[in-house]
Amino acid sequence: MTRTEASNVIDSAKGNDPGRKSARAGQGWCMPQQVLRFGGRLMEQQLWCWGRDVERPEGNLLMAFGFDRHRDCEFDPQSTCYRLDRDELHVSLWGFGMFFGRRDLGGLYVNRFDFRPGWAPIESLAEGIHWPEELPAFARPKGRSQWQRARALWSSLLCWIGDYEAWVQEAGGRSYRDETVETWLRPFVRADKMSAAWQFLSSQAWNRRSKPLNSLFKLYTIPKGN
Repeated sequence: MTRTEASNVIDSAKGNDPGRKSARAGQGWCMPQQVLRFGGRLMEQQLWCWGRDVERPEGNLLMAFGFDRHRDCEFDPQSTCYRLDRDELHVSLWGFGMFFGRRDLGGLYVNRFDFRPGWAPIESLAEGIHWPEELPAFARPKGRSQWQRARALWSSLLCWIGDYEAWVQEAGGRSYRDETVETWLRPFVRADKMSAAWQFLSSQAWNRRSKPLNSLFKLYTIPKGN
């Protein structure tokens, strides 16, 4: 047995089989803890903004964008689901999270307080879902094929939110989103940078920058004390 062969046997016994590493390539969300925290706080702010968009005095922005409103009970606004079905894209929004599905890729559910999405092999949801306990099971993807679909879907989800925020700047005016963010108890990302922040997350731009993550995040966040 050569030295290389012996080394491979030892690596395999330790769970370091090169073939096993290759099989795991491309699996995982590939988001450092700092990115998870940044994305989580941004998602909380985004859900707050969506909640204000439906109450806009000049008109419901989600419905103007193309969403339909579904309520479990006419007198319980907390049960409201806003749903967008456009060709191969399916989006559902609630106060507790969002669903994003695309044909051939499945669907992701993102909880309001957990930026790590769950995946399921479903592209759309039933119309009668209004509460978290009514959702189907979402879980961490398994195997290369599921991870490839889930990660492509995740990038598409983040990009879609960025596109929506760019649309809001045009449809509602820059001052509208500024006022929305200012009314949030924990304003985090500048209103005029929300679209760019989502695009930053979608492209995983931190992998191509030499600056520390904290320096990159400062391009989007509201300075402390403001």
